[in-house]
This record gives sequence, C-alpha cells and structure tokens, in this order.
Amino acid sequence: MAKIDTTKAAAKAVAEKLAGRKQNGSSSSNSTSANSATSATVSIDSRIPGLMTVTPDLIPGMMPAFKPEDYRINDPLNPPETLPQATQSQLDKGMKIYEGATRSLKLTGAALDLTREKFTVIGKHSKAFGAGIQAATEIEKVKGNYIDYLNQKEVTTQKSVALDISQVKTIADTNISVYSKDELNQKLLQAQIKAEELRLKTVESQGNLASFKAQLGDYLEVKS
Repeated sequence: MAKIDTTKAAAKAVAEKLAGRKQNGSSSSNSTSANSATSATVSIDSRIPGLMTVTPDLIPGMMPAFKPEDYRINDPLNPPETLPQATQSQLDKGMKIYEGATRSLKLTGAALDLTREKFTVIGKHSKAFGAGIQAATEIEKVKGNYIDYLNQKEVTTQKSVALDISQVKTIADTNISVYSKDELNQKLLQAQIKAEELRLKTVESQGNLASFKAQLGDYLEVKS
C-alpha cells in the first residue's frame, strides 16, 4: 500500500513539473511576443523630425496577435473545445472598446484632414502674401520712376529758363555790340578829326614860322 502511494506521489510530481514547464514556456512565448509587439513601433525619420515612417519590417509588429492554426476545424459539426473562445461579456466589452477606438481613430483622421487643409491654406496664404510683397515692390518701383520723371521735368524746366535767359542775354549783347561798335567808330572819327586839326595847326604853325623867318631875314638885310 505504501509502495502504491509512493508511485502515485512520484507520478503527480512529474505531471506538475511538466505542467510548470508548459506554463513557463507559454509565459515566455507570450512575453517574447509582447516584447516584439512593443518594440515594433512606428519609427520617426531623423532627417525630417516628426515624420512617421512605416517600412515592411515594422508591419508585423503593428498587427494584432493572430494564429490561424488555432482556429483550424477538421469537423464543422464537432468543433474542438480548444478553439479560442470569449464570453458574451468579453464580446460586449471588447466591441465597445473597439468601437470607441474606431471613433477615436476617425476623430484623429478628421483632425489630420483638417490639419492638412490648414497647411494647404497656409501655403496659399504664403503665396498670396508673397504676391502682395511683389506687387508692393512693383508699386514702389513705379513711384520711384514717377519721382525720377518729376525731378527730370524740373531739370528740363530749369534748363528751359536758363536757355531763355541766355537767348535774351545774347540779344542784349548783340544790340549792345552794335552800339558799342558805333561808339568806337565815333570815337575813332573824333580822334581822326582831332588829329587833322592838330596837323593843320602844325602846318599853320610851320607856315607862320617860315614867314617869320623870311620877314626877319628881310629886316636884317635892310639894316645892313
């Protein structure tokens, strides 16, 4: 009797040991899968901060855990009890969670759509702003050209005034030169007349001197 009890105890110990190994193996597998799922997250492109990058090697880690072999059914009329199962409460709770998560994703997508439109409008706003700056630049160029025109117009007017003054001065100088020439001619004529008068006086004086000498000579002869 004691031998039978010992055998049963040994068998029980072996069974428990095998069960422990299986449980540990399952826990290890689940832990590995969880770690793999945790580490396989969407990466961020270091060249463009904030831009998410999805590559084929990241996709498995983003997928929910699913083993098709666990749902293998050989006899549809006699489904195996090993099929993964969920209670009605799990279904209700899970569906509520998934529905809420779906709504969350939809809202996030709507927010991203709105952000995309915002960036589009920001781009259009920037283009319009740039066009406004270009228009303002062209306007300032036109203003500058207009000011240059007004300045040149004043310069031209000043030159016209200077030309009028020069023309009047030329006419005046021309008229003055006529009178100046006539004045010089008159002065020359007067000088010629004075010279002639002086010449005649000189001739007269010379004649008087000669007559005086002749008379003096006659007088001396008579006395002797």
